[in-house]
Amino acid sequence: MRNTRYKIHDIAKQAGVSPASVSRAINHPELLSKDSLEKIKSTMKEMGYDLNEIFQNDLGSKAIILINCPQGTNPFYEEVLDGIVSSADCNGYYTLLNYTELDENNIDDFLRMLQLAKVKGLIALSQLSVEILNKVNNLVPVVQCCEFNDKSDLPYVSIDDYQAAKNAVKYLIAAGRKKIAFLNGPKHFKYARERLRGFIDALSDENIPVHEEWIMHVPQIDYQMADTLISRVLSDDNRPDAVFAASDVLASAVVNRAVYSELKVPEDLMVVGFDNISLCQIVRPSLTSVNQPKHKLGFTACEMLHEKLKGKTLKVNEVLLSTELVIRGSTEHL
Repeated sequence: MRNTRYKIHDIAKQAGVSPASVSRAINHPELLSKDSLEKIKSTMKEMGYDLNEIFQNDLGSKAIILINCPQGTNPFYEEVLDGIVSSADCNGYYTLLNYTELDENNIDDFLRMLQLAKVKGLIALSQLSVEILNKVNNLVPVVQCCEFNDKSDLPYVSIDDYQAAKNAVKYLIAAGRKKIAFLNGPKHFKYARERLRGFIDALSDENIPVHEEWIMHVPQIDYQMADTLISRVLSDDNRPDAVFAASDVLASAVVNRAVYSELKVPEDLMVVGFDNISLCQIVRPSLTSVNQPKHKLGFTACEMLHEKLKGKTLKVNEVLLSTELVIRGSTEHL
């Protein structure tokens, strides 16, 4: 840890400030006012510290933002990350990508890594507990993106997963489908819980029975896992006439398995995905999907973090961006 090289409490006492202010001056000077920073620097100089050595930036003038991402194989995150990087480049930051699944067992090592890498802020794409979020935010500012913990008061940018899922399922119902299955992501993610809630409420609103055996959860967004689950459902005599999937990767497995099973899409089986990634137009028939503003999600999150790093109070702490259903061949004849 960088702070162990300096007598933080001695500097704080002589400068008449808190130890936390001295720590910020060394690791995150952008979080202090100009007067406070100069006061601390002047005190350290009087105490014989080499300010050039202490306050040098190993990577020049650019600060580092870390992005904590849950799964490197999910193509949904590609455009989100591109949005983050676009904002970071505009505002003069480097970006680092991290796939650590944070919990109480590794959070201390993660915090040490943030200090050693001189990270200035974190964008969390993962579902994190309030305790983990607070521990990180005590060291560097945090903005949640896509996934967020609704029990935390930290800022976030996301979508209304519940309403987006409900609208998609209501579209299938309006198309005459009554036997609808749901292929969902891991239950511990907020998006999976909210999309499941939207799915169930859409059916309940129309007095359509929910078939528990048709609600499937994959451990991760993975094509092969989805194919295994949906092949069992589609091989039954009593099979669904529509599938709503919480990811386009999962939905593409449904379309391909249906075609392999000699079912016609959309005549025998309608399929709706989620995210509207480029894969939607590669699958045949092309995939109807809920479009998320992926680039805007990442860009907005990084802009919010930039404001926090400048010491500004965010005008809006919670941002929910709009979604839309993009209709393609998996639900209608083209």
